[in-house]
Formats: sequence, structure tokens, C-alpha cells
Amino acid sequence: MKYTYTIALVAVIAACSSRPADHELATSIARGLAAACPLGSDTADEAARNDCAGNLTELAVLRDAMREPFLWGGQAAGAGYRLDTSTNKFNARVWRRMYLSTYMFGTDFAVEQIADTTVLHVPVTFRGTMPIGAYPYPFWHSAKKWDSYNYATTVHFIIQNGEVVGALRSADQDTTRPKTAHAWDGLWQWEQGGTQMPYVSLYDYLLSKDNPYTAHLDESYRALEARMRQNNCQACHAPDNQGMSAQLEFFVYPNQALAGRHDIITQLVKNEMPPRGNVLGLTPGITDDAERGLLTGLARDFEAAGDQALAWEGDNKVEFKYPDPQTPQ
Repeated sequence: MKYTYTIALVAVIAACSSRPADHELATSIARGLAAACPLGSDTADEAARNDCAGNLTELAVLRDAMREPFLWGGQAAGAGYRLDTSTNKFNARVWRRMYLSTYMFGTDFAVEQIADTTVLHVPVTFRGTMPIGAYPYPFWHSAKKWDSYNYATTVHFIIQNGEVVGALRSADQDTTRPKTAHAWDGLWQWEQGGTQMPYVSLYDYLLSKDNPYTAHLDESYRALEARMRQNNCQACHAPDNQGMSAQLEFFVYPNQALAGRHDIITQLVKNEMPPRGNVLGLTPGITDDAERGLLTGLARDFEAAGDQALAWEGDNKVEFKYPDPQTPQ
């Protein structure tokens, strides 16, 4: 019993001692964001967005503190800063470069302490009038999602023990802000001028131009994605989340698929994909062992290629194992 109390006391002391450091980290991140992507009046300026993306990719104070994979979503009204449901898992570099860069940041930030969690509140303006290929995917497939991006007044960064574990678009919305209307044609991807869209979802946008692993990574993803499509995997791993995952991983886009490059192998080895009890009524797992073996081999190739490409960039972090949101803790 004394041993249990000692462990608990050490945990409390560690949590308390981390709070000033987390507050300092939050302050440094807020100042870095405002310098990297300052508020401007032109929400259509792609060049400014791309400059912002480059700055955020290399923003060391944020880059080095982000947990992998990183959780991102819209804050549910009345739910505080929970990250265990209705969020997406992203590779940290992907999120900084593709998602966070769609915002401009103000300097009037605030830092809040809630138990052992530090929450950084950064005021934002969304770049809502760029060409549609500049967004990670068609946010306007859902009116609620498009509103969430356009009208959010704040991005909340969740910090625990020196790690930025996730971020949320604020439930508070300013509906007086302008919003460009788009009609979704049902396509997650399309071509424009011979280029696959959204162009920001491609590895050429994510990785440095001289990264020697880009071509192999793209080839390995294309082979895996084509085989996954034959097995109905994409029905659940798309932005509309038909499988109602609590923490969704995308596989319909090259960049976003990097977040799931480890987890997919675990699921295939356990034969949990498609998952049991799938709301789409699909057969649990893959019944053909040869097909599952082929898919697993393609997944391992994609995992290795992703690790190599990200390691070359200095962005191949050790993956954090999130608890299953469906399992009581």
C-alpha cells in the first residue's frame, strides 16, 4: 500500500512541476504561430498560405513538441477539450503543413490550466477563399464542417507534460465572417490541368523537393490504396467517416494516409479490417488469407517508405499508442 501511495505522490509532483514548463511552451508556440502566419486581410492568397506552410513545417517549438499521431477536430459544444471522440489522427508534419496553414494567427492568445492539462487559445482567421485544390479535402462536403472551419474564432492546443497532444477548432463561432459557398460533386479527388487535386494532399507538397524517398513513397501508397479499394477499406477511411470511427484515419489521400501506416498493419495481422460490427454490414475481416497477405505486404512497404521519407525530413517520430476510445479506462 505504501508503494502505491509513493507512486501516486510522484505522479502528482511530476504533474505539478510540468505546469510552468507547459505554460512557457504554450506561450512560445503562440508567439511562433503569430510570427509564422500573421493575420492578413487576403484570405485567398495562396502564396501567403504556402509561406505559412513552410514556416509551420520548420517551427521547431511546435514541431518538436507534437505527439505522433496528432489529434485534430472540431470542439463539441459543452464537451470541453476532449480528444477521444470525433477527431482525426494525423502525422504531425502533415497537420502543420496542410491543415494548420489554412489559418492566420492573432497575437491576443490566452493560456488556461485545467487540472494537469494546459490549453493554449490562439485567435484565428481561416483562409476561406482559396482555390478548392488548396484545401486538404473538400471540407464543404458537409455544411457543418465547412462552417466549423470558416467561423471558428480560436484554435485550442492541448498540452500535457511537455507534449502538444492535439488541437480543436473552437465551438465558438463568428457567423458574421464571410464564407465562400461551394457545391460538392461527390468526388474526394479530381484532376485539374493534369494535376491530381487537392494538390496539397500529394507527397510533392508535403516533402522537400530533394527528398530521395518521395517517388517510392508515392508508388507504395498507390499500390496499397488500389488494393484497399478492392476490399472496401476506403468506405470507412474517408472524410465522411461512414464507419463512425471515434478517431478517424484517412487512406483516400496520400499525405493523410501516413498517420495510419503503422496501425493498418496491426489491423490486418489481427484481421480486424473491416472491423467487426461494421455499420455498413461488411463481412468482418478479410476471409481470403492470400488476399490479406498481399495487402499486408503492400502495407509494410508503405510503412517502410513513409518512415524513410519522414526520417530524411527529421519528422519520423515514435508513434504514441492511444487507448481505444471504445474501451473503458
